[in-house]
Amino acid sequence: MKLVEADATGPIEGEDAVVTPPRPVHRRVSVSLLFTICVLAGLVTTIYTVFPARHHALVGEAIAQHRDASTAWDVTAPSAGELRAWAIGVVGRTVPLPPPNLPVVGARRATLDDTAVVRLRVDGDDITYLVQRVRGVAPGGDRDDGDLHAVEWHVGGYACVAVGPAASAARWQPLLTRGGS
Repeated sequence: MKLVEADATGPIEGEDAVVTPPRPVHRRVSVSLLFTICVLAGLVTTIYTVFPARHHALVGEAIAQHRDASTAWDVTAPSAGELRAWAIGVVGRTVPLPPPNLPVVGARRATLDDTAVVRLRVDGDDITYLVQRVRGVAPGGDRDDGDLHAVEWHVGGYACVAVGPAASAARWQPLLTRGGS
């Protein structure tokens, strides 16, 4: 089978048509594979360049919630039972909460999905406790942000973050990281 160039001008009277052989099959596959690899590499590079990593999004949200004093509480000064009932509605059934002996100032939903924010009072310091169901592998650990100290840990399928003054972290951190209910 012979192919005829579509863009070529027709043969002048008495001349034969210009016939070119078809492109070899291996060349068509190579070009298609190369094009696909370039598009995929460009897409992956764009995603990692444009969208920021969210390794510490929960800690950042907890610090922002601790600094934000203007938001009203969904529940003000709840008892341990009221806090548990509210948290089950927001986060889930087996949500780990702070120890019931710590006084709760209030609780509210965070801007992140299915995340509860609880403000506690420990030895006169306000501590923000944030809890969310873990989606994938989340990092844990401590982070300082100016005069604040944040600690993240995991309990079952939940990630918990506590934020409070860095100066008194030695007092409040052990109460929350070991005593969740």
